[in-house]
Amino acid sequence: MTFLAIAIGALMSVYTSTILSMRHTSIEGNALTLVDKQMEVFKTLPYAQIALDSTTAPSSSDLYATSPPSNLTSAQRSTISGGQRTGGTYAATQAVTGPDNRAYRVDTYIFANTPAGGQAGVQVTVAARLVTGSTVSAIRAQAVSAFDVGMTVDATN
Repeated sequence: MTFLAIAIGALMSVYTSTILSMRHTSIEGNALTLVDKQMEVFKTLPYAQIALDSTTAPSSSDLYATSPPSNLTSAQRSTISGGQRTGGTYAATQAVTGPDNRAYRVDTYIFANTPAGGQAGVQVTVAARLVTGSTVSAIRAQAVSAFDVGMTVDATN
């Protein structure tokens, strides 16, 4: 009986760990799907239309400003509230339902960016966060693309 109890206990531990791992992987995969979907929207736009609607940017106390994606430079982080490319119609944050029927928030950051020796362009970063009840979590997936008048360069992570 003792051997059976230990074996069942071990199997239950493995089962629980597997369920949690699968849930985490599912959330990350669905978040990445939402990020890619939003980035594809920007890839279909003319360069001049890649800009945010400034009225949609959350307050400086929101995770949008306090916990931005890791790829943003310190200069970009310090100017999230006023240094982004605006004048467009795209929302800085959107509440969406993922393919898994969970609630996510998709955040978009757009900054002017001129690489050394390159032409002026913009850097678009899209990040997805899981929303549970009224709690918005840390970033689950993000993608970055650079756009200029003549070309598009994509990097997803």
